[in-house]
Amino acid sequence: MSTVQAYPMAEPVSISYTPPTWKHRMNVEYIEIDFSGLHTEEEVIQCVSDAAEMGLQRYDKTVRALVYAKGMKTSPKAMRTIKKLGKTVQPKLKKSALVGSVGIVSLLMKIYVSYTGSKIKFFTDREAAIKYLIND
Repeated sequence: MSTVQAYPMAEPVSISYTPPTWKHRMNVEYIEIDFSGLHTEEEVIQCVSDAAEMGLQRYDKTVRALVYAKGMKTSPKAMRTIKKLGKTVQPKLKKSALVGSVGIVSLLMKIYVSYTGSKIKFFTDREAAIKYLIND
């Protein structure tokens, strides 16, 4: 009788968490990172960690990132992680756009920009943000 060793599956952080994904528009690839609807520290940290890991696998100055932050909630610990990983991934970024940053998230993103040196552009419209990302 043979036995098969089973490895436990990674547990999802939550039902509302959607991992970052690579998308394409007009033959241009970009990573879509959706923080909207994430409310726990663990969800936010998982999302930014997953996105950074994906970006770090690419060549310098080739990654385009579309970030949704509408309704995002964060904590000091999550913000420290975002800043740390954001600074690490900056050399990989060609362009980045943020959609939906309002209120406290807008202030936190300004802190992120000053810490990381990010050239992220802010948008209220998703299509305008995508158009910016895919045009050189």
